[in-house]
Amino acid sequence: MTAQLTPEGHELLETIRRQRGGKSMPMHEVLAARDPAFLNGYNDLFNAAQSDAQGLSADVRELIVMALDIVAGGSPKVARAHARKAVRLGATEAQVLGAIELATLVMAGRAMSYLPTIFDHEAATS
Repeated sequence: MTAQLTPEGHELLETIRRQRGGKSMPMHEVLAARDPAFLNGYNDLFNAAQSDAQGLSADVRELIVMALDIVAGGSPKVARAHARKAVRLGATEAQVLGAIELATLVMAGRAMSYLPTIFDHEAATS
């Protein structure tokens, strides 16, 4: 399925590329052609979340996004890109490892939260 890029979609895609060092993602291109209004809203959300006004430094934001990508099952290449960007912005390798270890803790905790249900612990203690 193909869709033609409207002038609005083309302009928005160029804006995103300017904001992100000349790059856009395939999802941006699909939305620019099919639903530029949604892409515009998503881009506004992205810019607000990535703003220094949120109280988090850029390196910390990248570490958080990396950890969330890991927990959500995102691409290892994307997590690596966020880790590398965090380091370029001032994070240390130890901070990257610490964020990965916290993501691991969250994932392990999620898995272990199934134990009481699987082993009928709730029923046995009621």
